[in-house]
Amino acid sequence: MLMKTHPRGVLIEARVRPNSPKFSLSRKGDELVIGVTGPPQEGKANTEIVKSLRRVTGHEVEIVKGHKGRKKLILIRGAEPEEIERLFG
Repeated sequence: MLMKTHPRGVLIEARVRPNSPKFSLSRKGDELVIGVTGPPQEGKANTEIVKSLRRVTGHEVEIVKGHKGRKKLILIRGAEPEEIERLFG
């Protein structure tokens, strides 16, 4: 998983799979894959990503790049790299 430290937390790169049966986090090689139940329309998938990752990590979450694509750069504020690696490991 591509993960970088950031002054405000941790940045992760992820690929999103919309219209999944349920929210899921998985790894495919070095890639983090986020399955969301919402469609890629009107920001529904992005909203689900932010809310679900906030629940899973316990930190504020922001999509920094890729609002309209399947590849996303996501900031998890206040998180430590070791903590994120453990959660998504």
